[in-house]
Amino acid sequence: MKTPSKSIVTSLVGTAFLLAAVNAPAMAAATSATTPAIAAPSAAPAQKAQVQGVVFTPKTIQAKTAEYEAKISIPVISGLKDKAFETKLNAELQKLAQDSLKETQDMAKEDAATAKKYGYELRPHALDISYEVHMNGKLVSFAVQTYRYTGGAHGITDVVYYNLANVEKAKNLQLSDLFRPGYDYRYVLSHLIAQQIKADPDLSGIADGFPGVSENQSFAFENGKLVIHFGQYEIGPYAIGMPAFTIPTGNVFNLYNPEVAQLLK
Repeated sequence: MKTPSKSIVTSLVGTAFLLAAVNAPAMAAATSATTPAIAAPSAAPAQKAQVQGVVFTPKTIQAKTAEYEAKISIPVISGLKDKAFETKLNAELQKLAQDSLKETQDMAKEDAATAKKYGYELRPHALDISYEVHMNGKLVSFAVQTYRYTGGAHGITDVVYYNLANVEKAKNLQLSDLFRPGYDYRYVLSHLIAQQIKADPDLSGIADGFPGVSENQSFAFENGKLVIHFGQYEIGPYAIGMPAFTIPTGNVFNLYNPEVAQLLK
């Protein structure tokens, strides 16, 4: 799972698309036979995730043709204190789904034409988007995972992590926002992760080549603990997957920016 800067979407928070502006043309295009419409948010309470007043309601699509299969579930978020931020965020998530679906359809159509032209069997493409939610004090963490298969030996998974300060002026925190100025947080985190890599038989082979933590490395807070995430191929071969490393709270809590420490309470 990669950082937003390395993801299929450069920055999913802060782009000035309003939800209505995104929905109108995108949903109109989605009603054609080749572009299924994203369904309205499910009314089933069991499918909703609610964390301290912040509600995640799934917006879904499932479509299958001879060329591709798509299974998409993105959250529609409500209950944030900053309503303008909430609107922009929902618009970005909607745009992610629409762009990913359109890209999958276009690539599958192109590959199908090539397969027909040269007489070989098409391997249907696949798109699967899902999300997972965590809540830590006033900090809402969730991740949107996108899996794509385009006919190769295996698919590729990309994950974007969000860590939202649910305050009057909301913000999607980057790793560099967590720590007090003047602390070399990248050195501290890299050292702690390198120790874990060396202790793990499945990862020890990449220890010498570990590049360390980047300035805005992917992360999440899970059960109050900082978890550093790396994407496929980011620190090693495909076989190691997407490694994640839980940072002991005692090693870093005193380094947190006071505002961040307050959010986690």
